[in-house]
Amino acid sequence: MIVASTNGVMEMEAFRMLPEGVSAHFTRIPYAGTGTEDAENRMLATLEATSRLLAGSSETIGVDVIGLAHGSGTSFGGTAFARTLEAKMSTASGVPALTMSTAVVRGLQKLGVKRVAAVSPFYQTRMLEKFKAFLEEQGFEVKAYRNLDLNQHHLVSRQPPSIAYELLKSVDGEGVEALVLNNPNIRTIDVIETVEQDLGKAVVTGSQALIWACLRTIGVQASLSGFGRLFRM
Repeated sequence: MIVASTNGVMEMEAFRMLPEGVSAHFTRIPYAGTGTEDAENRMLATLEATSRLLAGSSETIGVDVIGLAHGSGTSFGGTAFARTLEAKMSTASGVPALTMSTAVVRGLQKLGVKRVAAVSPFYQTRMLEKFKAFLEEQGFEVKAYRNLDLNQHHLVSRQPPSIAYELLKSVDGEGVEALVLNNPNIRTIDVIETVEQDLGKAVVTGSQALIWACLRTIGVQASLSGFGRLFRM
């Protein structure tokens, strides 16, 4: 897993979603800024070198798949851009690679939903609007979207799971089949099952989807309870 230098949540959530016999290994990528495209581009400029820290030679841990755990940085350029990022990581490391936004789309496709509502913890509407366009490009209908007013990464990572719970529930409405939160820096996995049970709707979050997609990519089909419908598929 490649995580932004500002992320305070992804590692602790990822380890909880691993079946027996699977390990996760992390490296960090410099991210200076809060959701601006300039900051995201500067972060992604180091992506290939960062990927090579995980695989590609006898001097690495030699992972089987790489996931880029970043929401806005993997969706702001659209589908083609996300695929380019995956190709860069894979070419540099010699193993399959996935972006978080691609993993979210795969999860929604696996669940068989088309009408979704999306949320973000950050105050920048731009980030959520770009993700909305990313989903629409993939054929999804975004029925509603909402963001919070948090403006610093450490404030996002310090929020209790109840914040994600309330945020996800707030965009439910008629015709919505799934709720989406494409951000790995806010705690979500403790509330995914609860939201699904309360609303009868599927929930897909960035951290959940990326771990799920990486596992399925390397042939691990384990069904795990406690992390939403997706992990039982």
